[in-house]
Amino acid sequence: SLPRPRSAVMGLQYDDAGFSYFLLASLSLYLLPSYLYVFRACASSLGEGAVDVAKGRTEKEREKLKRIKKDKKSESPLLTRAFLTNLTVTFLLTLFACNLVYSLAYDTSNVIMSFDPYEILSIDRSATTKDIKSAYRKKSLRYHPDKNPDNPTAQATFMLIAKAYEALTDETAKANWEKYGNPDGKQSLEISIGLPTFLLDPGWRNIILMTYLFCMVVLLPFCVWSYYSRSSLVGEQNIMYKTWSWFSHSLNPAAGMGQIPECLAGCAEFHEVIMPKDLDAEKAKMSLLQEKVKTKMSRPRYNHVLVVKGAMLVHAHLMRVDLDPEYSRQLLHILKNSGRMLSAMVATCRERQYLKQAVAVMKFEQMLVQAMWVGDDEVSSQLPHVTRNMVKTWKSVKGLRAFAEMGEGERENLPNFKNLTAAERSEVHAACSAIPLLKVEASTFVQDDTDNRIYAEDLVTVRCVCTRLDLSEGASAGDAYADRWPAEKPEGWWIMLSTREGKIVSVDRVKSAERRFKQDMKFMSPPVGSYEMLVSVVSDSYVGLDQNLPVKFEVLSPSLLPEYKVHAEDAALDDEPTLFDQMMAGNIEEDSDSEEEGKGSDSDDDDSDDEDDKKDEDSDEEEELELKKKK
Repeated sequence: SLPRPRSAVMGLQYDDAGFSYFLLASLSLYLLPSYLYVFRACASSLGEGAVDVAKGRTEKEREKLKRIKKDKKSESPLLTRAFLTNLTVTFLLTLFACNLVYSLAYDTSNVIMSFDPYEILSIDRSATTKDIKSAYRKKSLRYHPDKNPDNPTAQATFMLIAKAYEALTDETAKANWEKYGNPDGKQSLEISIGLPTFLLDPGWRNIILMTYLFCMVVLLPFCVWSYYSRSSLVGEQNIMYKTWSWFSHSLNPAAGMGQIPECLAGCAEFHEVIMPKDLDAEKAKMSLLQEKVKTKMSRPRYNHVLVVKGAMLVHAHLMRVDLDPEYSRQLLHILKNSGRMLSAMVATCRERQYLKQAVAVMKFEQMLVQAMWVGDDEVSSQLPHVTRNMVKTWKSVKGLRAFAEMGEGERENLPNFKNLTAAERSEVHAACSAIPLLKVEASTFVQDDTDNRIYAEDLVTVRCVCTRLDLSEGASAGDAYADRWPAEKPEGWWIMLSTREGKIVSVDRVKSAERRFKQDMKFMSPPVGSYEMLVSVVSDSYVGLDQNLPVKFEVLSPSLLPEYKVHAEDAALDDEPTLFDQMMAGNIEEDSDSEEEGKGSDSDDDDSDDEDDKKDEDSDEEEELELKKKK
């Protein structure tokens, strides 16, 4: 049987073994990331399933962690259609890749670019000269170009047969083959095309052409269209363009705290989830819900059913109204994605310089996490077992921070506090231990400055340093205490720098569990004068822990800067020619030499011209003398 064929095209060879290596390398481009995705999904699923319920500080928080554990197990990525499809494709491609590896490892015909004349002529290594000639005649007659005029594979095979015959009959060619593996002797480089030889078979031409047309005309445009259609929907921060447009429209200077739930409810990311299936039945359910939330819900500015429904669901959470399973599922989707939406709302306020609206969005996020609304008591709404009537009797408690700063003994002495059971009081103390007590410090400076002054056109840095006084050195903060938030909530802080005129200079969300963290805010210094800015540190998890710190600084005129004196050695270095100057000087010298040579040749020419002029003058004078003599 004929060995693995190779077809010569433009001096190169199509090689089946080379194609196997190429195909194996191409498969690895998909299999390696796919296995990484599978392993990460498995590790993530196992990690999410292992939620530590015991770390709950109160009974309500432990119940919340149990729900999270149960929900995450049911929502495991291992059960999604995308994961199962990818796993099936990965398994099939792995089997195919293993088959390729086995073929390359154990099939001797798949030695890439090997030249074996015995194999080409299909004879044994003990064949005689007569057997070699007989095999050569049969093969050459079968694959002769005259018998296969339109078959380049047969023509390439005929050339290999001639080479093989030469390698076994010619002593020099045979020696070269035994020594170098090639009858022509040592080769500097051998190149083949890693494509299968059937591509040159006339019987495959139509199939190959149709496949090429399908890929170029159908598959490639479809992939480009799919990618563009998906990417054209999403903008910065992975937020849909429709949502950005909605924020630009709904967030305006007149928007207050009462309109923020409506702005959140109108996000395009929620439309598909809260879209009603039966509009008439949905209106009836919404009417019942409206009766429960209308006491604290502002009058809607927009009458779109999705905006109104979403706003009512958000208010139901803020007012702690129980919902049916369908509405609970829709509200859960809104709450889990609210963090990204609120960050985008702050970014919109930053771009449009809406300071009051930005602060309102930050404070709304606190209320959303703690499930409380405007007018609710910040102590009783964020701590377990504490009631509003109890807080009214605590004259010395001026807010959540003041209550958290108290020692356990001080709390025990508060009026009506001992009316709680020992277990309930213990849970109150445990919840207070989770509340961060932040110390904020701010300073202004110019980087790499020596005189600690700010001059016009300097790049000013305002550094805000926050220290958690409730943590010991080396300790880290845990999740925020929010027993009504449907997910684990790491602590976060909005750090904003603004002017007294109401302009936002910088705003960022900082998520750090360290005891001490800092945030640098940079801006170009204003004109000469005295200024005062405000550093605001706003919690994204608790109500009543925000701090505002004024920062004052003075901008001086650049004319007051000390005169800069250049060191003598630095001045000497400036006088030294650079490499470019040296190269240019060398070119100038060459040009000057060539010009001098040119001038020398020009001067020689001028001398010869002068001599000719003198000769002409002498001849003219002689002629004049002769004429005078004749006269």
